Amino acid sequence: MRITSELSQLPEIGSKPASIKQENKLEFGQLLKDALYGVNDQIQQAEQAAAMLVKGEIEYHDAMIITEKANLALQLTLAIRNKIQEAYQEIMRIQV
Repeated sequence: MRITSELSQLPEIGSKPASIKQENKLEFGQLLKDALYGVNDQIQQAEQAAAMLVKGEIEYHDAMIITEKANLALQLTLAIRNKIQEAYQEIMRIQV
């Protein structure tokens, strides 16, 4: 039948596609490092916005938006750090 000939041409279930490359795989440590650099950049932008506000080069509301974005990013980073720390402590309490 025609259906069986079509099915035989399909790859097996569970086989990896040939187009996936191992080079595209991101490591967890690199992902965290990139996120921390992003937060650091936002904090530096907030500091620059505060300096520009003092000089009168930027509007107050724009400086506040930039500052609050940096503040939220830092709060999120601290919350993630706390969750990771709690998970680590929970794992260390497991009796083997």
